[in-house]
Amino acid sequence: ILKEIGDNKLFSLIIDREYGGRKISVTQLSDVLTRLSAYNPALGVMVMVPNSLGPGELLLKYGTESQKQKYLPSLADGKLVPCFGLTGPHNGSDALGEIDTGMVFKDRDGKLKIQVEINKRYITLAPVANLIGLAINVTDPDKLLPSNVSPGVTVALLEKGHPGLLQETYHNPLNVGFPNGTLKGHFSISADQVIGGADNIGNGWQMLMECLAA
Repeated sequence: ILKEIGDNKLFSLIIDREYGGRKISVTQLSDVLTRLSAYNPALGVMVMVPNSLGPGELLLKYGTESQKQKYLPSLADGKLVPCFGLTGPHNGSDALGEIDTGMVFKDRDGKLKIQVEINKRYITLAPVANLIGLAINVTDPDKLLPSNVSPGVTVALLEKGHPGLLQETYHNPLNVGFPNGTLKGHFSISADQVIGGADNIGNGWQMLMECLAA
């Protein structure tokens, strides 16, 4: 099913054509999703979520050009299956609630990194995703961030197999059967894994609200 979705570029309906997508209007997207969901609700959800808030939209609006070139063509043709980890057991989908945290530190080479601990649940496509977006609340207790960067909600990207990232548990919401599960783990990420680069640390709340407003 995922291969069929990728071959027909159904994950690319909000991705610009310059990156291999088949971007269509909101009205056209609504028509496609209505038709798919009428035949199979699970299929409708699988196609709907990557064409809504997630790595594709966040990369298009806020990603560096390097990030766009690296990820968007593979998202467009289905080689990359995305998911977005926001919802947690204590905050729901409230990014200003008690979401997972990350702490800024410097490694032995002096490079800026973020130590992250996550417990995300009810994440659509999480069990099958190989590109994972994460919302975390970054703190900077040792004041390591540059003066032009403030801590706060931050959005980052990880690839499947990132050391310490666990994609193990399946949910079955409403007994509908679309892939859904948890994202857990304790690991570190580099500052350049933040969507938009290190300068976008702390800008995640604005990014999420601007995308969700659509």
